[in-house]
Amino acid sequence: MPNSPVGGSERAPAVRHLPVTTDEPPSARRSADLAARIALVVVWSSGFISGKLGLRHAAPYTFATLRFAIAGAALLGVAALRREPLPRGRRLLHLAVAGALVQAVQFSSIYMGMDLGVPSGLAALIIALYPLTASLLAVPLLHERVTTGQYLGLVLGLGGVALAVSDGIDVSSDDLLGLGFLLFGLLGISVGTIYQKRFCGRMDPVGGNAVQLLAAALVVLVPALLVEGWDVDFTASYAPALLWSALINSIVGVGLLYRLLQRHGTSQVSSLFYLVPMCTAVLAALLLGQKLGPLTLGGLLLATASTLLASRVRR
Repeated sequence: MPNSPVGGSERAPAVRHLPVTTDEPPSARRSADLAARIALVVVWSSGFISGKLGLRHAAPYTFATLRFAIAGAALLGVAALRREPLPRGRRLLHLAVAGALVQAVQFSSIYMGMDLGVPSGLAALIIALYPLTASLLAVPLLHERVTTGQYLGLVLGLGGVALAVSDGIDVSSDDLLGLGFLLFGLLGISVGTIYQKRFCGRMDPVGGNAVQLLAAALVVLVPALLVEGWDVDFTASYAPALLWSALINSIVGVGLLYRLLQRHGTSQVSSLFYLVPMCTAVLAALLLGQKLGPLTLGGLLLATASTLLASRVRR
């Protein structure tokens, strides 16, 4: 989708795109939308797995810098091959701010929290508060209408998430700093999503995302150099985790998020994140050998039902 000006008399550069089909059957649109929602949950959940594996070989900010730089460079190359103009002026600034919040603040904080010892399940639970925080911010800032049933679904979803990840979680005072980073990451994605929908709603998925990723890379590069001293161990086992986080999590995952935000309300899309901790648990069981207990399965059912309830937004 081409860029559009966000204010003033600035004109958007022409962007070549495929013609939009207007006679697509409603059933096909619903199927495509459902597939996008499922893909968003799975891809976003896999980020906790690739992050956990990547932190074995690199410090948090260094890992985040490499992730964003590789993803941004890849999209920049695609834009160059397609000869698409990059955003300029105010659009460029808005995209950079949203990228710093959604990408840099969120993911580097998640990596810091897990690196400081916070369990991945608890990290996923804290970020799963995003539907509540984003929905509450969307009401006064975006004037979105949130029904009582939707709020009920959001609260029930939080209960399902807590039930799913409560088994085996043991937090000590040593983890408080890590929890603080995770709360900072929650603030980043909540505010960043609102900012994205308010100022970057018609972002080009290639050039716009490239700007956001490269801006995020510059933000986290500073602590990666000054605090961590560029701490990374390039090995064969590190490459898959890094490439997955860069190409799949950063490009595909965030692209799906923004695509759904363009079509639906913030509360509808954010409610999907209640499924991330449970999906993460399933992926961890399949890929890392972790076991799924009855509490996790019960929480999965509750969160799934609550997500269906929370997605029923009155238009």
